[in-house]
Amino acid sequence: MKKLMLFAICVMAVMISCKNKGQTAPADSQDSVTAAVIDSIIEENDTTPLPMFLIGSDGKYKQMLYWTNIEEPQRSKDDEDYFDVWHKSWELQEMFRRNAGQYTNLLSEKGVLKVKFVDEVLKDPDGNTPSIGEIHGREGIPSLCARFDFVNPKDKDDNDPDWGLVIATDSYLNSRKRLDVKLCQGDDYEYPKLPADIVKQLEKRYDMKALKSHQTCTIGDSCFMGAVEFKGEYKNAPKDKYDADRKSALAVEVLVDGGTLYVLEQIGYYDPEYGGAWNADADGYIPNTIEAAFEGPKGLELCYTHGAPESFCVGMLFPREGKLIEMEYECYHSMVDEDIPVWKKDFAEMDRLYRADEFSDSHVKFTKWAHCYIDYDNEWIWLRDADDKNGAFFLRQDGKISLVAIENPRLRPSSCQKDGLSYLKFAGSAGGPSWQQEIHVFKSGKRIEKFNVLEVEGEINECSLNGKTLSKEEGRAYLDKIPEGKEITAYFSDIEKKD
Repeated sequence: MKKLMLFAICVMAVMISCKNKGQTAPADSQDSVTAAVIDSIIEENDTTPLPMFLIGSDGKYKQMLYWTNIEEPQRSKDDEDYFDVWHKSWELQEMFRRNAGQYTNLLSEKGVLKVKFVDEVLKDPDGNTPSIGEIHGREGIPSLCARFDFVNPKDKDDNDPDWGLVIATDSYLNSRKRLDVKLCQGDDYEYPKLPADIVKQLEKRYDMKALKSHQTCTIGDSCFMGAVEFKGEYKNAPKDKYDADRKSALAVEVLVDGGTLYVLEQIGYYDPEYGGAWNADADGYIPNTIEAAFEGPKGLELCYTHGAPESFCVGMLFPREGKLIEMEYECYHSMVDEDIPVWKKDFAEMDRLYRADEFSDSHVKFTKWAHCYIDYDNEWIWLRDADDKNGAFFLRQDGKISLVAIENPRLRPSSCQKDGLSYLKFAGSAGGPSWQQEIHVFKSGKRIEKFNVLEVEGEINECSLNGKTLSKEEGRAYLDKIPEGKEITAYFSDIEKKD
């Protein structure tokens, strides 16, 4: 209940914080150290490209997800305040795109595995730009991305994670020393606390009491990292330009190298009743994960990810002059419970199947569609016309679409389940005192029976099972065991929007 109430109170503020978390701010709001470090890194990036991350898979290839359109943004008076930030984000993506072929090394626990750039996904099957900046749980939903594959097929391992795999170029690895990173999580996935003296130093620096601390990893022989979440409101936080009354919470990421602390402040939303929040539907601050670490020409360079219920951020951290400078590539939105995509070619195939059926109506035009659940073993697609008088039900199995049944103004659909069987029923008047039904029966995802019956004044006149005529007695016994149908729940979308 606490999570739900907190979500209702601050979801918008937290989502904005998450999306803006760590992004390179406009030049006039950056401190000089941060601006100088990031500018020098970007300048070097074309000759020694920074590491990048593979996130997700389409079932065959790993993906380097893009976060903005591939077309260069153009300045206009409507986006003057943000154009420089957007353009820098595009420039960073372009550097990775230009150098995609150089990313031949995947850093894993097994060592460095060789990978190769395959291609880019720039269009979905409908010819439109795929989703940008989103992580999909379904492999069939395309993303704007570059795709990579293993040079040696034997290096593929289904047990390897799909999110946050670090890839690097030869030039980067040859100019850096890779450091060993050991996560501090135990078998219960909990982190140990930071040393008390480190926590006290941070409490003194911010004049706040720590609510909790985590030691997240060790880096090389002398460094370790962690995070501290502080109690109460962070009153020294910069004021939110969009919400002057917003209260802030504070957490910090800290790198400890000998006696030196490098700190990155993470500003969250503070509610007096529920405390601090940095991500929607998450209690408290979630620490970063260091995926790889290097000793570079100018100091440590750390590849990090930040996973939360609704997002996944990737980027680099650079300890410089007492600061842990963050260069966030992108904070991707994690999609949940996505619908299976249906493309133009799928609608064309369903329309073809419908019109080829002997019981179709050539005048019918389907204008909307929905997924529905007659059973939970198959993908069901329901097409309807604008008046909800005509329709058709289809199954898609292993990529192949088949027509199951046709709905018309007289035969109206319903569904039910009993004893492991699923029923798709059509019933309606056949004129006068006559009533007809067509019943499709499914078991374990397959249609096993089709029953047709015509009743006149409540008495069976004729009936058949799978095309074989039954006696009236057999038909009545069959019909009596079938439960009453219920209205099928479906949320329709316009087919025309696919044009």
